Amino acid sequence: MKGLVANIQKFSIHDGPGIRTTVFVKGCPLRCKWCDNPETWEPYPQIMFVPLKCHGCGKCAEVCPEGAISLDKEGRIDRERCTLCMQCVDACKYGALRKVGMEMTPEEVVNVVEEDRIFYTTSDGGMTISGGEPLAQPDFVSEIFRLCKMKGIHTALDTSGYAKPEAVEKVLRYVDLVLLDIKHMDPEEHKRWTGVSNELILKNAELMAQRREVRISLPLVKGVNTSERNLRETAEFAKALGIKAIDIEPLHKLAEQKYKFLGLESPFADLEKISDEEVEEIRELFHSYGLETTKGRAF
Repeated sequence: MKGLVANIQKFSIHDGPGIRTTVFVKGCPLRCKWCDNPETWEPYPQIMFVPLKCHGCGKCAEVCPEGAISLDKEGRIDRERCTLCMQCVDACKYGALRKVGMEMTPEEVVNVVEEDRIFYTTSDGGMTISGGEPLAQPDFVSEIFRLCKMKGIHTALDTSGYAKPEAVEKVLRYVDLVLLDIKHMDPEEHKRWTGVSNELILKNAELMAQRREVRISLPLVKGVNTSERNLRETAEFAKALGIKAIDIEPLHKLAEQKYKFLGLESPFADLEKISDEEVEEIRELFHSYGLETTKGRAF
């Protein structure tokens, strides 16, 4: 069995308790307007072009069988003509063209995760699978979790919750902690900003909370999900499910360049950051419901 992995990031401190290794898998059914990881959307390998690393040598254009690369084109790659053969990536000596997405077996992933076991032991850390949407590859992801549990490694699932209930059931068997995104309580607004309704997500949230410890992750985008009504409905939903903590993630625009590197239009221009003062007011609101909070998932 193999799955598609975008990246394996070591020494993560915002993806669960302690020091962790975060496995980012590819493929996601949502298209959130503030997404940090657009390179994980598609369920197949992609090519990123990093202009600052390009020396203009032209090797990529020489080897491209489709004539999809032009040195005078801002993004270099004609994405419609590109067949993702990766010959240009292999020809680039400078790392300006990068393949995003590698096929790995669960055993290969766990071998990488195990390299930092000492840090998990000393910090009460472990491994988190994020994405993308891990539940889009349930067989692959559940096997990684199973192998980690056999080795005594703490496991966390970072998910949008948008998946078939049977996929949720399969993966939850080997999960210690769920980090569940609740982006908006209104189904129409949720669809407007993510491309899908939240009805399935909220149903799966109930299932997850019955089986495992769940923390809600709330990406805060000013004017999108920061109304008092939405925040109170989020708090009430958490309380009803017995969830004790909400991790607030204020919008940042650090991923903006990734969109350019992938030949995508950046969605951040129309999104407004929230101030630190407003974040603290929101935290106080959640505290009034008896909920714990963190800012930026600083566990």
